[in-house]
Amino acid sequence: MLIKNNYVTKEKVRVCPSSYTVGEALSFLRESGYRCVPVVNEENNHYEGQVYKVHLIEHLYENGGKDTDSVLDVATEKNSFIEEDSTLLKAVFNIDRLPFFAVVSSEERFKGIITHSVIMNLFRDGFGVKTGGLSLTIVVPELKGMMLILAETFKGYNIEGIHTFDNGDTLLRRVMITLSAEAQRDLPKFQKKLEKHNFRIVDSEIIEKQ
Repeated sequence: MLIKNNYVTKEKVRVCPSSYTVGEALSFLRESGYRCVPVVNEENNHYEGQVYKVHLIEHLYENGGKDTDSVLDVATEKNSFIEEDSTLLKAVFNIDRLPFFAVVSSEERFKGIITHSVIMNLFRDGFGVKTGGLSLTIVVPELKGMMLILAETFKGYNIEGIHTFDNGDTLLRRVMITLSAEAQRDLPKFQKKLEKHNFRIVDSEIIEKQ
């Protein structure tokens, strides 16, 4: 899955022009309501880093800076960008400490941002929240072919979402599967089929369509 299919485009992002002074940037952030925004060169659309409201305040009131200083003096994380043709996994593994990654073209031209909420929405989608249904958490032995057995068990029903947990565990793994809502009536049948393979349903719940 590529970044270019899963980010907030620049038309929907508030950015701070790199020509701004510290005073102008602080006023902009106060007006926008954001604690951090991208800094972008308005002439060539080049990404110049992130500017935090708290860093602007520290610059002015704790570090002896002037409100006429360039915002670029305060901008940080100038390498906090990812190319739009990169994989989503690269963002997932690196975004933890940042409010967002800038998404850029191969020439580092600003295209938009990818945020924690974008990643969380994709994660929720994997639970089948758009369609809703019966969510089952199943404990299975860590063995080859387990996903095939699960798929055969639920043959005839749509699998709306699936996640696996406990990756690397040598004994057991949890699998969370969301099935179409009508599968609820066959829960006892699923239980018997799964037990034949030493699989066990440890939780079931209805996910409402969102």
